[in-house]
Amino acid sequence: MKQTAEWRQLAPDLYLFPDACNVYLLRDEDRALVVDFGSGAWHSRLEEIGVKQIDHVVLTHAHRDQLYGLYRSSDHPYTIHAPAGDGSLLRPPDLAHFWKEYQANGCPTCYAAPRLPLDDVRLDLAGDTETLVGPARFCAIATPGHTPGALTYLVEWRGRHLAFCGDATHSGGKLHQLYHLEWDHWTPSGCLAAWHGLERLSYCHFDLLLPSHGPIVDHRPRTCVRQVQKRLLDLISAKGSVCAGAKSTWLDLERLACGARRILPHLYHFGSNSFLLASDSGEGLVVDPQLADIDQLPILLQEIGPLRITAGIASHYHMDHSDGLDFIRREYGARIWLHPWVAEPIVDRNRLDVPWLPTESIVPDRILPENGPFRWCEYRFASYAFPGQTRWHTAFDTHADGRHVLFSGDNYQPPTRWNGTGGFCSFNGSRFRDGFAHSARTVLDIAPEIICNGHGCIYRFASSQYRRILRWTKKAEKAVGSLCPSPQWLADYDCRAARWEPFVTQTKPGRKIKLSFVYQNHFEEAVALLISPAVPPGWQTTPANRRVRIPAGKQRRAKFTFQIPQKAEKGRHLIAADLLIGDQLIGEACVAIVDIV
Repeated sequence: MKQTAEWRQLAPDLYLFPDACNVYLLRDEDRALVVDFGSGAWHSRLEEIGVKQIDHVVLTHAHRDQLYGLYRSSDHPYTIHAPAGDGSLLRPPDLAHFWKEYQANGCPTCYAAPRLPLDDVRLDLAGDTETLVGPARFCAIATPGHTPGALTYLVEWRGRHLAFCGDATHSGGKLHQLYHLEWDHWTPSGCLAAWHGLERLSYCHFDLLLPSHGPIVDHRPRTCVRQVQKRLLDLISAKGSVCAGAKSTWLDLERLACGARRILPHLYHFGSNSFLLASDSGEGLVVDPQLADIDQLPILLQEIGPLRITAGIASHYHMDHSDGLDFIRREYGARIWLHPWVAEPIVDRNRLDVPWLPTESIVPDRILPENGPFRWCEYRFASYAFPGQTRWHTAFDTHADGRHVLFSGDNYQPPTRWNGTGGFCSFNGSRFRDGFAHSARTVLDIAPEIICNGHGCIYRFASSQYRRILRWTKKAEKAVGSLCPSPQWLADYDCRAARWEPFVTQTKPGRKIKLSFVYQNHFEEAVALLISPAVPPGWQTTPANRRVRIPAGKQRRAKFTFQIPQKAEKGRHLIAADLLIGDQLIGEACVAIVDIV
């Protein structure tokens, strides 16, 4: 993949090569060390700056784009140094475990983990230590965020004080790919850790702030650090509560002998997330059946009288709201009804890289309207597209026992539960004006009496809570946007803007598989992509690369065929995609998993 990049001298014996990340070089006569590695394309251009040999490679953090050129080559005539805190992303057995357990739960511990390990890396750098690397002293400060073990290195070099900060900051008081700070799907823990690391950095003196992406900062670099901190505090506040100051309106419920709770004469809550709606015809509908709690359903039925479970429905695809659907279909003969958005990730669970997937695909018997009426027994329902905690979410309302009831999953909880919501993060597909605000307006338009949400959150509707949520969406979107370098903030915040589909493929040695590379252009102008797959040794790709032009705001697919060698080892393998957008190289922008059985 050809680039037009070239070395740029920043100061005496200090150079920058814009690769998949910024590669910085400290020259000492005809020898040198580099900070971060990228694709390694710069290596063939060393003679241009009078360097004959690289003695050391120092990594700021263990993301693919920082180091993928290292594991694509087995020839390392230099010593590789990396943060000890990122060892679990670099050591062969630990990285193999990471990818083996990937998708087992919610947000991964790293969104850009290396595709392959580094066998010869020295994990000899840690916060609050000073290490001589060749002719330079690297004073390490822990600046977690993009990875928990990420470090900033303060180096005095030729009379200048340098701060190699990785992705702890970006010029303009921004952050590269903010979503890496979302260590889980709802708390600000990663943002708090990042803020604290920058607080420590802000006390130190440096003349140049040298980030992994974007321009260097040579004017008031500590001010840039403080700008990031201030904006991080706004984001931390946005993750604190969606309805700050709202009063809780919990509904008092009748606890039954079996442990379930009666909400209305025909409506019950059991387990953590599940509801049972009873019909006068002797039928029952289960909402959000969770496999871990499904054994409570027959106990509830024994206490309230036998019902024939004829239908099951889910507010969203997360396993704790959907993984009992196939059980009630198998054990009770229930038909599974799903909103089209909820069905999308779980009809084929291998298609998308999303959190909290059920362990098996769930194929519905009926697809409900995206926005419209449906009926079960004597109950008239309406379903609604209801994005928020996750994009793949619905809500539905009906009247039971003369009361207007809304089932709305995990988007909103009473203000005393968590932060008034099930959280927001990019990996969950969360959006603000196009997500939470849309759903909050839907609730205000419906104006139900009772809201039945997940995790035992059953409360009386109060319009003031949802008006606060509408105000919060503007605050949250502003907080996220203020940290994103691109004017179109989703271009930086959407962790699936570039992806492979399907994300997981199971095959056998000697076979061919077909994958589509998908790119969502969030920019206001068209982009031209050169897509080059990266595959394990011996695999063949057809075509070798593809060029695609994508209009502003549109999504396009590029299809590739991969030939698996007959002697390919069984186990889990990864395919990546290098992108060239104009002169910008994005190394291993996304990966797909191939399981050879």
